[in-house]
Amino acid sequence: MSRHISVAGVDLEIEDKGQGRPILFLHPGEGLQPNRPWLDKLAENHRVVAPHHPGFGGSALPDWIGSVDDLAYLYLDLAGKLNLQNAVLAGNCFGGWLAAEMAVRNTTRFAGLLLAAPLGIKVGGVLDRDITDMHAISRAEFMRLAWAEPAKGEIDTTKLADTELASIARGREALAVFGWKPYMHNPRLKRWLHRIDIPTHLIWGEQDGIVSTAYGEAWKAEIPAATMETVPNAGHFPHWEQPDGFTARVQTFAGRL
Repeated sequence: MSRHISVAGVDLEIEDKGQGRPILFLHPGEGLQPNRPWLDKLAENHRVVAPHHPGFGGSALPDWIGSVDDLAYLYLDLAGKLNLQNAVLAGNCFGGWLAAEMAVRNTTRFAGLLLAAPLGIKVGGVLDRDITDMHAISRAEFMRLAWAEPAKGEIDTTKLADTELASIARGREALAVFGWKPYMHNPRLKRWLHRIDIPTHLIWGEQDGIVSTAYGEAWKAEIPAATMETVPNAGHFPHWEQPDGFTARVQTFAGRL
């Protein structure tokens, strides 16, 4: 499944599994975690292409890449290099932000856009916090806010190899590079969401404590003809916490395209 590909001079590790209409899936700030059931379930009916973002997994982070703009263009080039056609562009959390940045630029290779609890826009006032500061809270508090059932998301780091621990730390550093200031959003993105010209569907965990369903409704209002549904018993990562329900919703959306 896992292989490396060079795109625009960047060595990317990607997961490429399954057959059928392609899904280009962009992962959250917690990493890709391809060993969770979500990938196998999506790959039962689709070809799932899921890159590890630069700085995550085995993907390089060249010193000239330092913004979400860079990542959006990089992944548009990846879609071209793989000759994806009529694909579903999907992303969760930080990956949803990336997917939206791609969609306001070029949707030529994509039939639909699926955003699962995306970060990336500012909807409240100057002093309002739309997105929980994930770097300013304890890990226990993050898990409480991000998961409906935190035990499902726990990883026993004492059992991980040093290389795996280093990979987690490297990913968290990379996330800070791309989303530290302004925090996890692009102040201009909301103004360009009207350019998204493909069917768009938003999926939100009902117990998401990182970004609320009200924040999701604000996203929906900015994207022409966008639709939205919630997932019971799920927090910020519905594809991990409710993989069956998430996959069913993706299938339904893809079937309408």
